[in-house]
Amino acid sequence: MKLPGLKPHWQRARQSAVFYGVFATAIRVGANLFLLPLLLGKLSSAELALWYVFLALGNFANLADFGFGQAISRVYSYLWAGAEDFDAEGLRPPPVSREPNLPRIRQLTATVHFFYWRLSVAATLILAVVGTVVLMKPASAVADPRLAWIAWAGFLLTIGFNLASGWWMLACQGIGRVREIQAAYTLSGLAYVACAATLLLRGWGLPAVVVASALRGVIMRQYCRRVYYAAVPRTATRAEPQNRDILKRLWPNASKFGMISLGAFFLNNGTVLISSHFLDSGITASFGVTAQIGTFLTNFATLWLSVKWPYITMLRTQGRLVEMSALFARRLGFSLVTYVALAAFVVLAGNPLLALKGTHTRLLATPALVFYLVYLGQQVFYVQFGSLAFTENVVPFFKIALFTGLWMLVLSFAMTWAFGFWGMLAAPLLAESTYSSWYTVKRGFSGQPLRPRQFLRAALSGWVH
Repeated sequence: MKLPGLKPHWQRARQSAVFYGVFATAIRVGANLFLLPLLLGKLSSAELALWYVFLALGNFANLADFGFGQAISRVYSYLWAGAEDFDAEGLRPPPVSREPNLPRIRQLTATVHFFYWRLSVAATLILAVVGTVVLMKPASAVADPRLAWIAWAGFLLTIGFNLASGWWMLACQGIGRVREIQAAYTLSGLAYVACAATLLLRGWGLPAVVVASALRGVIMRQYCRRVYYAAVPRTATRAEPQNRDILKRLWPNASKFGMISLGAFFLNNGTVLISSHFLDSGITASFGVTAQIGTFLTNFATLWLSVKWPYITMLRTQGRLVEMSALFARRLGFSLVTYVALAAFVVLAGNPLLALKGTHTRLLATPALVFYLVYLGQQVFYVQFGSLAFTENVVPFFKIALFTGLWMLVLSFAMTWAFGFWGMLAAPLLAESTYSSWYTVKRGFSGQPLRPRQFLRAALSGWVH
């Protein structure tokens, strides 16, 4: 029996960035879960520990651009919306033409290419020195230290390559090719899992995951590069980079995004570090697993908005503020409903499912789990208003973010010492409630034209009037 009514919905889903984003998020999270049995079975404990140190060093290297990535992606959106140029902060009057400013986009691309190539060389050299010192002890513990150092050299080159080519993804995101980016994540993630699994089964050991990581980076770069040139065709004359001019205007917002990243790093990682210092390893393990699940929930729920940020930025650039606000409100509503549904599932089924699996480490006990998920829910809400404010080409929260991160560390240390586990759990919520959460909502809401009742109506129905 045919169901003709389903075909249009299927075709629409295939064109949806959210549809691809669901798979991309699932694969990025599920890749490590799928490979974990193979890693445990094929790598020694010393090799596995060394691989996690590799990953930690790689994550640290990703902070090297110090906020340039977020600033650059938004500038691409401004120019794609038709802006004649961009300023260090703030937006110009809405452009007369809404056609993409391709000449200026090409100049921006030439400059970004120049900048990221040199940034990757500098970051890789620094990481080679620091990482080698850090790896001296764990590398000596493996059965074949020479092979471990070869793997580190390969992973170091992979990090450098990913830093040098990561701007292709920023460019594609900025010009609104979000669905294609999610497809790139999906394809590269599948290739990573397939390659790593095959090589691990063939007995490659640690180099297996290094080679798979390199393959994932190459596929991501080539896919995004092809997508970019399909949207911004090459010309006979190559655009010249305007390094001093463009980078000088990018720096004010980039530096502020960098400070926000530092504050977020303290906020997201400080609790686990303090837990490991004051509390027993069982509680720390449970909190770590819960935090990983929470990160997955928030990323999954906010896909509704994350795939639309380039378009929302373009609407603001073009002065279409009511349309922008209605879209933001509606997608925020979807995100909150999705988060509540997923969080409820985790509360009801999380620990029972882990019990069926026979795992030793469980999620937090139900009262603590509910409290932690409520905390993440309020974070999901207020952070989106911060992102809405960023579309104005301003970064008004950098001091607040840095202060909140540092304040959370102090508060968490004191409250965990005084009250134990519940003190640690409550500290981030109290730190953010001091100023960050409510001010961010107030500032983001003031940058759009809808009144509270109109905003709520738009969130529920998608209509303003």
